[in-house]
Amino acid sequence: MATVMEKRRRGFGERLRTERERLGYTELQIAQLLGVPLEQYQLYEEGKEDPGIFRMPRLNDCGFDVLFIITSERHNPIQEESELLSRFRELSNRGRDSIFMTLDALERLAPNLRQTIRDKWRSGSK
Repeated sequence: MATVMEKRRRGFGERLRTERERLGYTELQIAQLLGVPLEQYQLYEEGKEDPGIFRMPRLNDCGFDVLFIITSERHNPIQEESELLSRFRELSNRGRDSIFMTLDALERLAPNLRQTIRDKWRSGSK
């Protein structure tokens, strides 16, 4: 009978494999990316070994949904985030530079804006 930890590790391995396949990587490619032998990586996907938290950033950089791998919940950005990202990707380099200059200017004009918003949100939720 499998322990709770074994079941969790097996689920983790299944989600890791699902993400790898979704992105079209081979086991060998991801093993090389993580700097482990293929056999070691296969143990991760089988749920027999834990790759550890320090390997997650590399997977994230390759497009893996690390939140999904760890928690089984997909990261679903809200509609506005998706729209912003889509429109940002369509911009020229000059357009992107303009966006960053605008953000920098806003931060200089209102350095405490982020904290002000947090404070208002907290006081409104009480």
